[in-house]
Amino acid sequence: MLSLHRVIKNNLVSSLLGRHRQTTPAAAPVAPPAARFLGNSNTAMAIDVDALLLKSSTPSAATLFPPFFLVAVEAGSFARGLLMLALYPFLRVMTHDTCLKAMTMVAFCGLRRDEAARIGRAVLPKYFFREAERVEALADVARTLPKAVKVAAISRSFPTVMVEAFLKDYVGFDVVEGRERLTNTLNQTEKKSTICCYPKPMVFHDGRLAFTPTPAAALAMYIYFPFAIILAVVRIAIFTILPRRVTGVVTMLAGVRVRITGAPPAAADGAGRLYACNHRTLLDAIAISSALGKTVFAVTYSLSWLSELISPIPLLRLTRGREEDRRRMTSLLSRGDVVVSPEGTTCREPYLLRFSPLFAELADEVSPVAVSERSSMFYGTSTSPGAKCFDSVYFLMNPRPEYSVHFLEPVPTDGRSSSIEVANQVQGVLADALGFTPTALTRKDKYLLLAGNEGTVGNKRSKGK
Repeated sequence: MLSLHRVIKNNLVSSLLGRHRQTTPAAAPVAPPAARFLGNSNTAMAIDVDALLLKSSTPSAATLFPPFFLVAVEAGSFARGLLMLALYPFLRVMTHDTCLKAMTMVAFCGLRRDEAARIGRAVLPKYFFREAERVEALADVARTLPKAVKVAAISRSFPTVMVEAFLKDYVGFDVVEGRERLTNTLNQTEKKSTICCYPKPMVFHDGRLAFTPTPAAALAMYIYFPFAIILAVVRIAIFTILPRRVTGVVTMLAGVRVRITGAPPAAADGAGRLYACNHRTLLDAIAISSALGKTVFAVTYSLSWLSELISPIPLLRLTRGREEDRRRMTSLLSRGDVVVSPEGTTCREPYLLRFSPLFAELADEVSPVAVSERSSMFYGTSTSPGAKCFDSVYFLMNPRPEYSVHFLEPVPTDGRSSSIEVANQVQGVLADALGFTPTALTRKDKYLLLAGNEGTVGNKRSKGK
């Protein structure tokens, strides 16, 4: 047992420190995590992961603040986050244990258990992927252990609900013990059989904040917030009131930039042109309309009352009934150009979801358009029922929101290939242009992970996007 422990410890240290030197040679080293067998067993091992999650061997109020602030804002409200920020000077002078208790109380007091779990599953993994030291090395540790050894991640700084999804689902630990249940053991834990697949890539995540909320960054956000609302109102007014021919210049003066590359295809004879784009936010079709310099129709599977009210282009809600949707889109094409997002939902990360093939059955050719956006402070997408109607507003609240629109060569749909093959071809063309990875994931997969449902997050007018 002692020999096995020595081998595992050597593998652990060499994997972590070796990878760290290769990737970030200029950074200050973080001590390797403490690893130990539990009791007299040589089949259950515990690894202390706080130093890696926090990038510090000595957790402090400054390093603990961002993840607890995210819980306060994303599961609670901006007011709750402001309360935590106001308490920060006092947190700095508290003892470590008292500081943790105070942060936990502010972040979690009054929250439903399922909402806290949703934030741990949908929001915090993105933060830990961005901030944690050597995620791949943590997964390598698990791969070097004998198959019979079960591995627990031990956190003395975070409640289990904050780190469990990240450490189990993305890194590959068999069990996670947060600070409130460190006395549990691994005796009833099953060993993961697919540990070789870790770390898993992050395709989906949720939450409104697009930056790491350090105390200074959080303070800057609250100072900027009133101006952000005014900016969003002005930008919406520009898009909805001014003539199309002048909106491009005026929105640039208002801080919104649309980059255009590639040549838009020539107008179709006798009917509108069908544009198929990847889906980043609800403003995709508006960005394409701005790039074309003319009004286009947009079709969507969900539409809130606010999005419909402030949209500068005509929007059509689809029914998810194949024949009815075909009829509606064909009718639109007879009247003008149409923009469709075959993924059926947004994706923030560099991945493309599976393309629904219906669009490939509507015209003789499809014009792919690769779109990307940049959000520096607020994400313009959400799966939360109460927040979805404000998605476009939040995107326009960013200091300098930016869209890139890249027109690609049309793809023929002349009957030599099935609609599924054409959809896959268009997905591949867009993936190559964007440098994204095509997947077979769907809207249902996204909502099951982030919201715990299959995509219906409210009434009929606000189904998941």
